[in-house]
Amino acid sequence: MAGNWRRSIATGKGRIDGVGLPGRCWHRRGSALPGVLLAILVLSLLGAGLLSLSLVERQGAANDVKIIQATYLSEAGINLALARLRQDPGWREGLGETSLTGVQGYIQRVDISQQVLSYRLRSLAQVGGVQRAVEVDLARPLYTFALATAGDLDKQDKLIISGGDILALGDINNLKVVFGEDNIINVAAGGNLAVNGTLQGNAVAGRNLYVKGTIKGDATAGGVIYNKDKIYGNKFEGVSLTFPSFPDNLDAPFTNGLTLGKDTYTIEEIQAMVNNTGMTPAILYRQGDLTITAGHDNDHGNNNNNGNNNSNSNGNDHSTLYYYNGIAIIAASGSITLETSLLPASVGNAWAFIAGGDLNISGGTRLGGMFIDGGTFSKNDRGQESTINGSLVTRYVGAIDEGSYDTSGSNQEIRGNDNNNGNGQGNGNGEDKDNDHKIKGKIRITYDQNLVGSLAPYLNQGNWQILSWRVAALEQ
Repeated sequence: MAGNWRRSIATGKGRIDGVGLPGRCWHRRGSALPGVLLAILVLSLLGAGLLSLSLVERQGAANDVKIIQATYLSEAGINLALARLRQDPGWREGLGETSLTGVQGYIQRVDISQQVLSYRLRSLAQVGGVQRAVEVDLARPLYTFALATAGDLDKQDKLIISGGDILALGDINNLKVVFGEDNIINVAAGGNLAVNGTLQGNAVAGRNLYVKGTIKGDATAGGVIYNKDKIYGNKFEGVSLTFPSFPDNLDAPFTNGLTLGKDTYTIEEIQAMVNNTGMTPAILYRQGDLTITAGHDNDHGNNNNNGNNNSNSNGNDHSTLYYYNGIAIIAASGSITLETSLLPASVGNAWAFIAGGDLNISGGTRLGGMFIDGGTFSKNDRGQESTINGSLVTRYVGAIDEGSYDTSGSNQEIRGNDNNNGNGQGNGNGEDKDNDHKIKGKIRITYDQNLVGSLAPYLNQGNWQILSWRVAALEQ
């Protein structure tokens, strides 16, 4: 249908009736603009969010790197402390703020706290404001105890510890010694521990703790504590405890030392060899058993009377003191027997005797050094007290000889003929028939930090075993 042309007189414009867009469309011009603006706003917000998320992820990645770096720095602090402890077992000062060359961040501090069985190292480090802490529990080296053994200890009235701590990975029974008020000694047993006397220090038992005497320090047990009212300090039961292991092949690190070709040496011969090595420490090694004697200065206690009443009595006099010089390790794959007193000439001199087998000392001897064996420790000559200044580490302590002898020489079973040939001739050989890994008479052991500290850097026996290593919470 054709439209009609019309002109408006007012405007001078015309239009054709019936031709054109519907009237409502003239009123919707610009209505899409809010939608477009809304879309732009949404896209802008999404873009800003994605950008923020990207920045957060980037910052998080940077923080992750700092966390890793700070953790590594904390571990470096632990390793620095370990190195110091291996050089000086008595070091307890810890480390202050420490920077490492070429490494971002710094170690804030390393603290050391001592427990009966272990030391705890805590290292705190910071990188770019991010802190991380690492804690490590270390088993005390066995030579940091006055007496350490893999077996049991019993009847401690024969083994007197007058200074230093005691560790038995087995049971400790009948701990009877009363320690002085100024002599704080800690005792630890991997099995059961029975305290009959007064213990000034702490007690630790891997299983049950029986208190028949008094414990003035803390008491910790993996099992049950009996008679808690006799404990002055804190009491902890049902605690999970980790004990160090006893090392094998004790002599193995020293097989390249200067060879000892004989099975018996005098102290003078050993000293000459130590002097001639020109090394610190001097290392001497015997493939087999080794005996060290006093030499020509020892008359072996022979008393001969060639009258009508003839008698011969062999009984070594070990009271003569011999002093040694230098830092030395004397090791043997078999047993070591010490028939003479041996003491350091002065502070800074220290010898260690390390036996892959047994270690035997004579009664009446005074010994200074470190004594380590992979077999059984024993002492002959009941009635003569022997002393050890330093440390004794033994796989097993010999059985206590319950004989009632109290005089020199009479402690042994006498193998000899009492022959009367008319002239009253008698032969009494004071030969010890029954020295099968027994403790005859008393032994007094006193821990000596100077001796141990001089030798510790060169020893690997039970040396700072790591019990646990973990990332720790930051202090509030």
